[in-house]
Amino acid sequence: MKRILLLLGASILTVVTSCSLPTDDQAAIVNPEDLPDVLRSDLEVQVEEAETPGPLTVTVTIFLLEVVGERNVVVQRDREVSPQAGFADRIGLLFRDEVRTEEERELYSNALREFTLLDAQINENDVAIIDMVALDEEGSPIPSEAEVLRNAAAQLVYTATGFPDVIAVRIRIDGERISLPTSEGDTEGVVDRDDYFQYDPSFEVPTTSTPPSTTAQSDEET
Repeated sequence: MKRILLLLGASILTVVTSCSLPTDDQAAIVNPEDLPDVLRSDLEVQVEEAETPGPLTVTVTIFLLEVVGERNVVVQRDREVSPQAGFADRIGLLFRDEVRTEEERELYSNALREFTLLDAQINENDVAIIDMVALDEEGSPIPSEAEVLRNAAAQLVYTATGFPDVIAVRIRIDGERISLPTSEGDTEGVVDRDDYFQYDPSFEVPTTSTPPSTTAQSDEET
C-alpha cells in the first residue's frame, strides 16, 4: 500500500512539474533597433497635427448703381463665393446676381441684368477681357442704349479692378471690339476707373455760377 502511495505521489509531481511555465536560464539582450518603432523607447514620438480646414467661402466686392442727384454712382456690395471660384465666376456675380431686398429698398440697381456673360479672363498684361451680349426673349443679340452700356461698363470696371490681379478692362460685345462710352466720350481701348470718374461717389460735380449782369448793375446805379 505504501508503495502504491509513493508511486501515485511521484506521478502527481511529474504532472505538476510538466505544467509549470518554462523559464530561461539566462535573459536574452535584444537590440532596440530590432524592435518595432512602437516598442522602442529611444525614438521621439511625433504627433501629426490635424490640418485646419480652410474657409468655406470668401467675400467678393461687387459694385451696383445708385442715383445721387442727377447721376449714377457705384456702391459697394459684398457677396460670398467659393475660395476656388475663378475670375469668370466672381465677375459673373454681376450677371446672375439679383439685387437683394434690402438693396432694392436702398434703390440700388444693376445695369448688367440686361446682359449675358459669354467669357471673362485675365490676360498676361493683367487686363480683364470681358465678352458679353444683350439678348431678346428669343435669345437673339440686340443693341444696347449708350447710357445702359456706360452704366454696365462702369460696374464692370470698378468691380474687376477691385481684384488684386486686374489693372484695366477691355469689354467686347458678342466677341467684337466696340466703341465704348465713358465719362469723357467713346473709346475702343482698354478702360479703368479714371475713364468712369463721374461714377465715383466722392467725385464732386463742378458747379457753374452765372456772374451778375453788368446791364442790371448799370440800371441799379442809374
